[in-house]
Amino acid sequence: MKLLKLKIENNFRSLQKGFEINFHTLQDTEAMEQFRPFCFAGLNGSGKSNVLEALANVFYHLEVCVARYLPESIKDPNNFKRNECTPDAFTLEYLIGQHNRKDYVVAFFDKVTISKEVGKEPKMFIQSFPFDDKTEKREVSLIPPIGRDSAAEGKEYLPAHIIGYSSGENEILSLPFIKSRLIHLDEYRQAVRDNYDKFEESENSLIYIDNNMSQAVLLCCLLFEDEKTLEPLRNIDNTGILGLRSFRMNIHLHNFEFTDEKKSIPILRLIDHNQIANLKKCATSWHLDQKTQTLWLDFYVNDATKAAFKHYFNNNPLECFHFFRLLYELNNHFVDEVTKEEVYRSKGIYTDGKLPVGNPRQDVFHFLDFYITKKIKGTGVEKDLLLRSFSDGEHQFIHTMGICLLLKDRRSILLLDEPETHFNPSWRAKFVKILNDTISASSSGNNYNVHLLKDVLLTSHSPFIISDCLPDNVVLFEKDEKGNTTAKKASELGIDTYGTSVNLLTNRIFKNKETIGTYAMSKLKEFKKRFDGNERTEDLIEELNSEFGDSIEKLMLIKEVTDKKK
Repeated sequence: MKLLKLKIENNFRSLQKGFEINFHTLQDTEAMEQFRPFCFAGLNGSGKSNVLEALANVFYHLEVCVARYLPESIKDPNNFKRNECTPDAFTLEYLIGQHNRKDYVVAFFDKVTISKEVGKEPKMFIQSFPFDDKTEKREVSLIPPIGRDSAAEGKEYLPAHIIGYSSGENEILSLPFIKSRLIHLDEYRQAVRDNYDKFEESENSLIYIDNNMSQAVLLCCLLFEDEKTLEPLRNIDNTGILGLRSFRMNIHLHNFEFTDEKKSIPILRLIDHNQIANLKKCATSWHLDQKTQTLWLDFYVNDATKAAFKHYFNNNPLECFHFFRLLYELNNHFVDEVTKEEVYRSKGIYTDGKLPVGNPRQDVFHFLDFYITKKIKGTGVEKDLLLRSFSDGEHQFIHTMGICLLLKDRRSILLLDEPETHFNPSWRAKFVKILNDTISASSSGNNYNVHLLKDVLLTSHSPFIISDCLPDNVVLFEKDEKGNTTAKKASELGIDTYGTSVNLLTNRIFKNKETIGTYAMSKLKEFKKRFDGNERTEDLIEELNSEFGDSIEKLMLIKEVTDKKK
């Protein structure tokens, strides 16, 4: 899965009509086989995150359009309209391969072009290699068959997963993911009400990695992955995570209340009872509290525990994750229909405030006493620590690296909004390398290039991360004098990024020439005024050296005043 181009054909957030951003080029297919994340850089408010939001919204819209099965709630034309999207007019191009082909290489990829005009339904066209003017384009249907016995043909040409993550309060990025969770919940709720024999995994491919989902991701990685793939996590200079020591699951046996039909049905009726039974078999011990109708499962993790999970979940960490994902999504069972409708219809912000937050007694599922064995840097001492006691930076690290491991063999797009915010400078400097190490380690045993499966898009203000990205993959966002957003590659602007000093990048990209803080700089300027006065130069230099640490700015000031005295 490799993005080629996104063009916004009408205004969207801070992106004006005609805004265009280019990703990979068809002239350099070899670059697609290497790890080259796209880094969006620029000042605050320059429009970086809006591109991630646009992509998330577009893929959400397409997923609903092609879905084989949709709950009644989303089929309400007030909640979803096939001919209305946000943005409502766009052109999106990308390359994607199919797993049913022997060789997962660009020559066997399809070029996908999706276009939408204002007020009209989107259209999808595919083109075979070599993607030139002589190669015929074929329109692919985005409408499921009348009987809805399968998804629309266009589903085959969408990513298997679109992953969203934001370190800050970016509700607009999370909005299409929240809608997807509610669709999944409504699918399950409707299947329970209509007495289905079983519930199949939701077709919707959007997954947002918040704290709860991150716990499920980490658990699946530590239970299923081997020593080699976990090395980036185990490295003591990274997190020092050695393994999973123990954890507890609580599963509450709530009921769905169908007030209009005056009936109550157990929420877990359509959960595969074999899966619940298998969890009990994997557990060290379990207990059903008849009074509170709570199932407690405790796991002390050793090799036998891991072997049991691998056996009962078909040695597939993603299958295990999707099971936990469904249980987590059922935690929203008490959200009323009016609230869900408001979220479905929302196109803006303040969505989080519309969703009520349940207390632990209302949850269908949650983890407790999640202990991780960690080697403490500096002392080398191994300790069992609660996951909740980890720092914000460690959680960010786990979010990003864990999902890369989990989706190692899935064609996917990762939309990461400032994933390094809570990292210390050392982690920021090594973030791209660790990301590469994680994805590369996950390719072990595959007969195809794992980098062709994924595209990673991230926004960042860190010159360390920019310094680890090639100029063709660093996109600089700026506002022109009319307030329009431009997005140009550093290579187009003649800016070298790869291996460039962070001070130079800070100057060129973020327009900040100073290497010290603004407050210290203001005090340094006060010293300059004193040098221009009648005070003795030698005394002032001595005072300056005692008050300020070493910096280019201090040395330049001393040189300037001493040169004047000569």
